[in-house]
Order: sequence, then C-alpha cells, then structure tokens
Amino acid sequence: MPLLTRLHAMPRWIIVVLPAALLLGGLLLRDSWAWLGGILLLLVWAFLAWLTALSWPALAPGSRFFRGLIVVAFGAIVVLKFMGKF
Repeated sequence: MPLLTRLHAMPRWIIVVLPAALLLGGLLLRDSWAWLGGILLLLVWAFLAWLTALSWPALAPGSRFFRGLIVVAFGAIVVLKFMGKF
C-alpha cells in the first residue's frame, strides 16, 4: 500500500483534477490522435479499477455489481476509442 500512502499525502485537489484532465483529454482526442486518447482513457480506467478493487471488501453485493458494471462499461469505451469508433 505504499502507493495509497503517497496518494493520501498529496493535495486532495490533485486526485480530482488529474483523472478529470486525463478523461477530458482522452475523450477529446480524435482522428490521428485517437490512440493517445485511448492511452489516456486506459490510465483513467486503471485508476478506477484499482480504487474499485481496494473498496471491494467493504461493498454490499448490489454496490459490487454496479461498480463492476461501470468498470466493464468504461473498459468497453477504452476499447472503442482504440478502435477509432468513439
């Protein structure tokens, strides 16, 4: 958990602004830059999946289903972005 400790030591606004900027950049990049947008979205997906995995034991079964669904749906968006269809 050293990474989680380092994230906790960072200013709180960085934890919100950095993924939001990566998400926005990933969604806005198109055409010949779509591959870079896919990489940015993949980073956001990895962060989202990691946070979901950390909180998994504390979640109720209904919450687990919906969080898992969100991670899978976002992963599908990342794949579509790499394919140039999103």
